[in-house]
Amino acid sequence: MGYEGILDAAEDLFRERGFQAVTLTDVAREVGIRKPSLYYHFPEGKEQLFVAVQERMFQRIGDQLQEVVEGAPPSLEARLRHAAGWFFQRPPLFLLAMIHHDMPALREENRKSLTAMSYGVIMRPLVEAVQTAIDSGEIREVNPHVVAGGFISLLEGITIAARAGFGHDVEEMMAASLDMVLNGLRPIPSET
Repeated sequence: MGYEGILDAAEDLFRERGFQAVTLTDVAREVGIRKPSLYYHFPEGKEQLFVAVQERMFQRIGDQLQEVVEGAPPSLEARLRHAAGWFFQRPPLFLLAMIHHDMPALREENRKSLTAMSYGVIMRPLVEAVQTAIDSGEIREVNPHVVAGGFISLLEGITIAARAGFGHDVEEMMAASLDMVLNGLRPIPSET
């Protein structure tokens, strides 16, 4: 199996079990090669493999999310709905788990690099959608980075809650969360 096949297998293992729980032996077994063969592609070992997996995943996800957001109708609500629908149709990202559990185990330069890349490619389409809504007067002035980060956190939380069997179905939780992001929780003023 070649380089891409190794990355595919390792991505599945890291997503399921996390960086610290996966060994190079696990990856080699999954791929059907001997562990020393992995060092041909990743001479620095498991951390180098993890970083390669995450960089490829972030780029792929960022490209797909950019396409989804750009293909949506121009309102912020439509763009967020399209992004949420796309998010729930794919395997969970577990970005928050990666940040809290996997990143601290990495060398500082890898931690910084992955943090910058994840922010740059995954957050960018959402930040741009929020900024466009601000510029057009669709929403009030807010920090688009905070809104995009909060939105991703909401989506991850819904994914985790749905998988654990808490609450309602994903569609209902998504709709309520989007309504809360876009409209807040205060009563809608009545027209007099």
